[in-house]
Amino acid sequence: MSSYLIYHPSRAVSKFETTVVYHDHIGGNQDPYVYNTQFLHTYCHITQMKPNVGDINFWVSGDTFPNFSHLYCDLVFIVAEKVYWENVNTIDRSDKIVDTDEAYNDHYRWVHQHYFRKRRRRYTLKADRKRSFQPQDSERKLIDIIPFLMEQGMTIDGLRKGLRAGFNSKPLQLESSTSSLYNWLELSASVKLDGMQLQNLRKSNPHLASL
Repeated sequence: MSSYLIYHPSRAVSKFETTVVYHDHIGGNQDPYVYNTQFLHTYCHITQMKPNVGDINFWVSGDTFPNFSHLYCDLVFIVAEKVYWENVNTIDRSDKIVDTDEAYNDHYRWVHQHYFRKRRRRYTLKADRKRSFQPQDSERKLIDIIPFLMEQGMTIDGLRKGLRAGFNSKPLQLESSTSSLYNWLELSASVKLDGMQLQNLRKSNPHLASL
């Protein structure tokens, strides 16, 4: 089993009474997509990875890229399924891979933004619905994983270098820290939002739809 740290821009924040959700911006494709019983990942950085079922991927954002001092984890994504598309660059709502109307609108239908010109297979990663979660502390804030990673022998400079590809970010593959980081986040998080909770929020809040 391996895993990746996957760096992406700071999340949008939506508040629903006592619940706070960190998610991709709604002005287009939402990836990873959190408003689904099984979190979804299809596009972002996926061609830079070799994910397998059982991997644990940690989605993070920092204060300033590439010279970040914090890495806030907004999604712990355990890969439960790797589902290949029938058609590489097109998908319909009726396709068996599509989970809900909301998932189609917010995630799948944006495939035109990620057109494959080279011959390759496209797939969607679907998360373990019981063990994947968005970790938050008691104040509903995201948790900085830098202190833990430094305890494991990693350095800020090493993380900055590992997550950088030119002017952009790239996934950083983890080996030895995978299970321990998962366990630490599970214990540290006072709030763990799962896909079922978030899917229900999306269904009752149509303003979250991608535009």
